[in-house]
Amino acid sequence: MSIKGKVRFVHKDKTLFFPTLKKRVDLYFKENKISKNANAHMVIKTIALLAMYLAPFILILTIAMPLWAQLCLWVVMGIGLAGVGMGVMHDAAHEAYSTNRTTNFLLGSSLNLLGGSIFNWKLQHNVMHHTYTNIAHMDDDVDDKLVLRFNPHTNLKWYHKMQWIYAFFFYGILTLYWVVLKDFVQFRKYTKQ
Repeated sequence: MSIKGKVRFVHKDKTLFFPTLKKRVDLYFKENKISKNANAHMVIKTIALLAMYLAPFILILTIAMPLWAQLCLWVVMGIGLAGVGMGVMHDAAHEAYSTNRTTNFLLGSSLNLLGGSIFNWKLQHNVMHHTYTNIAHMDDDVDDKLVLRFNPHTNLKWYHKMQWIYAFFFYGILTLYWVVLKDFVQFRKYTKQ
């Protein structure tokens, strides 16, 4: 419940949702004899995604090639970057990839390899996002960005009606903002509080 920009949560003793959910999830994994951590498929996916990012990068740096070939490799790198970020680093930074803390630390730190900051990510994602998930003006993940509207609870501008046309372009260049400026802005914002 939000009152004048402040958020109040139901006291954990007054709701059984989280303990019930956790119990059911744990039971599901136990009954089906499934590990909550990465299996062989995840390890193969991790190796493939890291290779999709690193191999083209090394090729671009070491072999002279025409621009069209570099563009193709950039596309492969972009897919690898997104896959590592969303499918490997994310799980490891949540300490869910492995039971081994060092493995989680190293794979979580792959964000640094991609041009981000794992320190900032843990503050922004683990603390801010998971504390205020999808709450307008509290969760940076759903805050509007430049001309992109991510939340139905923010002001609708006239140009948002055409967002379905321009969103792919602007969402694509958000990576430039992320690498050049976002971590510095977030570091200042989150360490100041």
